Amino acid sequence: MFPYNDPHTMLDLHHQRAGELSRRAADARRAREATTGRRRFGRWPRRRAEQPARAAVAA
Repeated sequence: MFPYNDPHTMLDLHHQRAGELSRRAADARRAREATTGRRRFGRWPRRRAEQPARAAVAA
């Protein structure tokens, strides 16, 4: 039926599947960013621009 033993066909199928997965991941990423309103990684809260940085001072 389908020539799955042909390397060119297998490579084309792989590229189709990889493209589909990439598009689905991008759609999911856009949907997640739309619900949160921002994109951020890590666990530390961000400082606002007007807050000075805090540093430990040895006395």
